[in-house]
Amino acid sequence: MSSLADRVLSEVKLQYPDAAECSIVDESNGCGARLHLTVVSDSFDGMPLLKRHRTIQNLLKERGLFEEIHALQIKAWTTSQWEKKKGNE
Repeated sequence: MSSLADRVLSEVKLQYPDAAECSIVDESNGCGARLHLTVVSDSFDGMPLLKRHRTIQNLLKERGLFEEIHALQIKAWTTSQWEKKKGNE
């Protein structure tokens, strides 16, 4: 069986196949208690940040994964926001 992080990432990639970046970091040594998800997609263009987060959370709820996660940090950016962020590092 794959880890919770792997299952979350798989569902998010299916929802955002055009994502320029889609990655997850499990900071809980595999149990999925603390996940950091980054999704970069132009489908977020014009969408408020809170709606982006809720859209991803609702997807995970529909797939029965959200209840297994103790803490989820979501970074949901458009491609242009991502490029600006990378340029500032």
